[in-house]
Amino acid sequence: MQSSLLSLPQQHAPEVMQYAPEPPPAASYPSSSVELGDLKRILVRRRFLILATAALLTLGALLYGLFTPALYSSVAEIIVDPQDLQVVTNDVNPSRVPPDGGITMVESQVAVVQSSGVLLRAIAATNLTEDPEFNGQGGLLSHLLGGVLGSGSAETDKTGKTLDALRRRLAVKRADKVLVLDVIVTAKSADKAAKLANAIAQAYLADQASARAKMATDASDSITARLEEQRKRVQLAENAVEAYKSANNMVMAAGNLVSDQELTEINTQLAAAQSRTATLKAQVDQLRRSGGAPDATSEAMRSAVISSLRAQEATLVDQVSQLGTELGPRHPSM
Repeated sequence: MQSSLLSLPQQHAPEVMQYAPEPPPAASYPSSSVELGDLKRILVRRRFLILATAALLTLGALLYGLFTPALYSSVAEIIVDPQDLQVVTNDVNPSRVPPDGGITMVESQVAVVQSSGVLLRAIAATNLTEDPEFNGQGGLLSHLLGGVLGSGSAETDKTGKTLDALRRRLAVKRADKVLVLDVIVTAKSADKAAKLANAIAQAYLADQASARAKMATDASDSITARLEEQRKRVQLAENAVEAYKSANNMVMAAGNLVSDQELTEINTQLAAAQSRTATLKAQVDQLRRSGGAPDATSEAMRSAVISSLRAQEATLVDQVSQLGTELGPRHPSM
């Protein structure tokens, strides 16, 4: 009996091959070690270049010092009052100090100082257009251009060039925590800088005075127009009153109403008539008491004087009644 053996394939685990990392290549650095002797040889070899560079720098500094003159700065201080910038106000009780203490209003005056109107005033006051430092005609390039282009082109817009040059030399700022403007001007001489700073300050003050005068004139014209309008309204009202008086027979004479004068005269006449009547009545009573003749009494009663007085009294009573109807019983003359 034979036995057969089956040989099964055996499974083997995969082999893992491990590689050791290769060491990095050695860095190759150039051998640049310079010794003191080598540095000395380099300096000696390039000594002419070093000396030439130093000479050029020295020459440039000398030329800059020769052709660039020293500049001087001068400061003029202007005290700005915010309340002085208002001529009139519509407020009944205007506030004495603005909410921010007037800082904003003062800072707005910086632009006014730098405005063309103020600077042109200063230029005219100092005749700055004839100063070569500011009119653009003092340099070598300007002379060359003037010779090439002609004197007419060199003189063109001298005022504009002077204005631009003055702006470049001008600085205006508000001093810290105060209502003061610092006007700083730079020039080649201290006297000129001070003169220009003062001229700009004076020009600003003159400009503000002109502005205030114009505002005052405008305000005066406005007030005059309002007063004229009110005068016309008052005249119309007075005309209406006079028309009403004329329509109601309330004509004035010597400062009083004619009706008042007539009533006064009638009252005077009435008082006189009443006094005369009382006198005559007293005489009649005396005659009656004395036992005079009846004929004399009746004759006295029929006297023309008594009749006239009674007629006057009746007339005056009628006039008083008529005036009382026209004027009313509450009139002061009644």
